[in-house]
Amino acid sequence: MAKSADQRALPDPMQMWREWVDQAERQWNSALNELMGTEEFGQASGRMMEIFMAMQVSMNDATQKYFSALNLPTRNDLMALGERLSSIEAHLSRIDEKLGSLRPSEPARRAAARPKPKRTRKAPSKAAATKAAAAKK
Repeated sequence: MAKSADQRALPDPMQMWREWVDQAERQWNSALNELMGTEEFGQASGRMMEIFMAMQVSMNDATQKYFSALNLPTRNDLMALGERLSSIEAHLSRIDEKLGSLRPSEPARRAAARPKPKRTRKAPSKAAATKAAAAKK
């Protein structure tokens, strides 16, 4: 079916929208680049960063005081504990390596460490077993 002349002359609304968005984006990009390139913008963003950092420090201090009042560990406490534990594990590992060269192999050491138990009890004789069974009845 062929399109009539009226249908071909109508503009595409989506194409118009894309062109408008593209043009608006270029204008905003240009304006914001000019704004961000100024000394005032640099100073303002620097001040905002200083304020943010000061707020973060005071929030950390308040949180540590709050956790201390509740007798709970803080993140710093847990990090310090983890570092100490890691140091202890490394130290134990070095000790184990040094001891490994002094001791015999693991299976031989286990066999030597476990002596077999002595038999102190003898199995009952058949006569004693029948006597015990009769006594139970």
